[in-house]
Amino acid sequence: MLYYLKTYPTFDVLGFLFGLSAGHAHDHVTFFMHVLKRALADQDKLPKDTLETPEELSQLIDNYSDIIIDGVETPCVRPQNEAGQKEYYSGKKTSYRENSGYF
Repeated sequence: MLYYLKTYPTFDVLGFLFGLSAGHAHDHVTFFMHVLKRALADQDKLPKDTLETPEELSQLIDNYSDIIIDGVETPCVRPQNEAGQKEYYSGKKTSYRENSGYF
């Protein structure tokens, strides 16, 4: 379950890796997701899904000594009109993929 949550493979790939059919892999993920959520809730470790106010975030942060933030930048489709594009302009001339030499 933790491998699935970390990598989000397709059920075909997950089934192949763990010797299951895609359908059985889906069934296992569905079942064990409930088990994991129940276990985390019983231990009072289930993360809150959404925060309504900045104050809720501050209270949540105060409970932890270490915080990890996923700061991965993802490309987005920009509007075609010039005014709309300015809102999404990041200042970068090319994407990482174009500069990496792999693409």
